[in-house]
Amino acid sequence: MNNPIGVFDSGVGGLTVLDYMRQQCPQENMIYIGDNAHCPYGDKTKTQLLEYTRKICDYFVSQNVKMIVLACNTTSANVLEELQQSYPDIPIVGVIHSTVHEFLARHHQSVLVIATNATIQSHKYRQMILQYNPDITVHELATPQLVPVIESGEYKAGVHDLIRQYLLDYQKKVDAIILGCTHYPVLLKQIQDVLKDIDYISSSASICHEVASYLKNHQMENTQLTAGNIKIYTTGQPQVFFQSSQGFFDFQNLSVEHLDL
Repeated sequence: MNNPIGVFDSGVGGLTVLDYMRQQCPQENMIYIGDNAHCPYGDKTKTQLLEYTRKICDYFVSQNVKMIVLACNTTSANVLEELQQSYPDIPIVGVIHSTVHEFLARHHQSVLVIATNATIQSHKYRQMILQYNPDITVHELATPQLVPVIESGEYKAGVHDLIRQYLLDYQKKVDAIILGCTHYPVLLKQIQDVLKDIDYISSSASICHEVASYLKNHQMENTQLTAGNIKIYTTGQPQVFFQSSQGFFDFQNLSVEHLDL
């Protein structure tokens, strides 16, 4: 029960998941890996995604993790089932299932899913939503320029023009937007400035509720009373990772180290 939880993403975006998780499950030990050496994942083939993610999962296995969280919509949409089959002894969860269920619980009639090219091309969100409720109108939009902007740190200067180019056509067409990439909550305020009075569903928040519920239901919660230990790694350059994410993630008492995979 005291073993760590492994969390990974293509880069800094999954820190939005890690942040929710340390709030919701503060006693849990966690290992985070940002695969910045291969970021962004959204333009990679399924073969490439499997290669990258299996190396990450192999590392987590070597660290005796009790659970693996894909803090990444692209891998959740494209390789989750393959990873679950490759590592049958470790529970592996992705972000899409929990996000869809949170969206459905809010009873909207029209939704826009924004995500990477790979996530949109998989149509996983559309398929799952319509499976539960075929009367919902589902719009899908690939927004490939957003992840590089966030990873570069340029979002701090404002990206309203880019967001307008992507989203203005959907004004008054949808009553909800699914942020189908864990990077996107970083831009939530800028997105809200462009499209007001719309409900936003974050995959970053949704997956944390599922993880907490899974741990409780399977008696896997950490029993320690103190705050859990968190280790953060990047396959890229630690200083670049830190600079890209310090505007939205609190690194107090945490360091970022390079991991060669």
